[in-house]
Amino acid sequence: MRKLIFLLVLILHSTDNFSQSSDLYKSFQNPGASARPRVWWHWMNGNITQDGIRKDLLWMHRSGIGGFQNFDGALLTPPIVKDRLVYMTPGWKKAFALTAKLADSLKLEMAIAGSPGWSESGGPWVKPEDAMKKLVWSETRVTGGAMGIKLPAPPSQTGPFQDLENAEFSLGGPVTKKVVPIYYGDAAVIAYRVPAGDRTMKELNPTVSSSGGKFDLGQLTDGILAKSSPLPRDDAKGFAWIQFAFKEAVTVKSVTIVGGGDRGQFGLAGEMADTRWLESSNDGTNFTKVDFLPASRNIQQTVSVMPTTARIFRVVFRNPEANNTFAAFMGPQKPPAATDIAEIVLNTTGRVSWSEEKSGFAADLNIPERVTPETGDAIDTKDIVVLTEKLRADGTLDWTAPAGNWNIIRFGYSLTGKENGPASEEATGLEVDKLDPVAIKRYFTTYLNMYKEASNGMMGAKGGLQFMVNDSWEANTQNWTKNFPEEFRKRRGYDIMPWMPALSGKVIGSAAQTDAFLRDFRRTIGDLVVEYHYDMLTDILAGYGMKRYTESHEDGTAMIGDGMEVKRKAFVPMAAMWMSGGFSDTYKYQSDIRESA
Repeated sequence: MRKLIFLLVLILHSTDNFSQSSDLYKSFQNPGASARPRVWWHWMNGNITQDGIRKDLLWMHRSGIGGFQNFDGALLTPPIVKDRLVYMTPGWKKAFALTAKLADSLKLEMAIAGSPGWSESGGPWVKPEDAMKKLVWSETRVTGGAMGIKLPAPPSQTGPFQDLENAEFSLGGPVTKKVVPIYYGDAAVIAYRVPAGDRTMKELNPTVSSSGGKFDLGQLTDGILAKSSPLPRDDAKGFAWIQFAFKEAVTVKSVTIVGGGDRGQFGLAGEMADTRWLESSNDGTNFTKVDFLPASRNIQQTVSVMPTTARIFRVVFRNPEANNTFAAFMGPQKPPAATDIAEIVLNTTGRVSWSEEKSGFAADLNIPERVTPETGDAIDTKDIVVLTEKLRADGTLDWTAPAGNWNIIRFGYSLTGKENGPASEEATGLEVDKLDPVAIKRYFTTYLNMYKEASNGMMGAKGGLQFMVNDSWEANTQNWTKNFPEEFRKRRGYDIMPWMPALSGKVIGSAAQTDAFLRDFRRTIGDLVVEYHYDMLTDILAGYGMKRYTESHEDGTAMIGDGMEVKRKAFVPMAAMWMSGGFSDTYKYQSDIRESA
């Protein structure tokens, strides 16, 4: 009897397996909507026709595609149609309404990007006050008893760092010169008593010489980063140099530099690229390498070096290589004839190592490894005074300096100038402030309302447009917004103001304390990006009956923030992987892929 029951079970189980495998086979023959691929569908530079839209969508449906994600793009696209349909003009909206209606009838899932182009959230309707912001500052040294001190305004230029402007480059060809918007606000005024060993280059007054070109101490230490001088390449030696000869031996603990430092074809930095370094000498003939000076991302770079006492120091630059990143579009490029150098400051006290990255001016995967060495000349926390309320409208400080030497830092904020893209010119504008919930809500509601009108209301429950895609983060970084001090206190539980000098590279209390504060600073930026730019977007989209697909970094570290957190409320966590030259650089995309999984 047991054998009969066992045989009956086997037969039933076998029949069930056959049924399951048959269903599985049928599912592969005719997969459900969730298993069908989605494709990107670029409307390139207004080259759109209603006839083309019909043919594309009918082909997608016929080919078994489950849906599409629509982007306005522009890369190197010449006019092909007789009449371009310019983004959000009546003709463009008519074409989009047809798209929504036809996609719905064909049961194709329909999505749009988070902005024109594919990164990130910006457009011509974003006003300067709602755009991405960065910290800027100016410094003034005074002695005890000074009063009526006039503080110079920090740089108000739009760009990635201080007075540096964004480089103009476009894969679409020559860049149309735009009127760059300027927006500035004061943030804080902080004074601190200068540690005894902190002497400026102006005080030390070294003699400056170089292997070529013309350089002087004023130009190299004036804080004007946008003005550089060419250091000619030396093809015989393979490198060029700028030298500082002091009257007596000095100790150098860190270097601040703007310019030079080719990151190489593969974006390498520091010892791996080995493109610039510091040397020391006491006789001017025999030089010893002190340390490498890692290359930056087109901003200022401050790095700690092995504390070295000498009379002569040289900063050496390997000859720059040709940039052939876009050789496929522009042809092979010649190596530059010179290296442009704007600033070189040899610091006699410790500074935050990789200060600019730690302060949020660039994203860096390796920040946890960039530990600032302990130094005996940190700023004492008792010697820091917050003077924000004492700044008058004319820039004068209503304060009398106590005994000693003081440095006063006036902090403000200006725009990074980052724009969305690559989009058609008519659809390109400033990226919205990713840390400001009011600006973000204003941006996305404006954007979605435009699409609601363009689709004749076919959104969410009414069919048609169902999703938004947040593609890879390509908006660079921002490190300030108007309410940042309040947001910092709410999340970290202490006042940011006494720690503000650390954001300009100063070590406060100890190196460990300073690095810990800067970690809190970056965590706060990341928290705001996640909560306001991504989580809040989920809620905004829900009001339109829509959901979101979301990538984060894609390649390496693109933003200040946790990619897992960025995707935590996405309906579809998304990742990217590129193929090039017949192989995949998967190591570059592991974070994006793993966090989505």
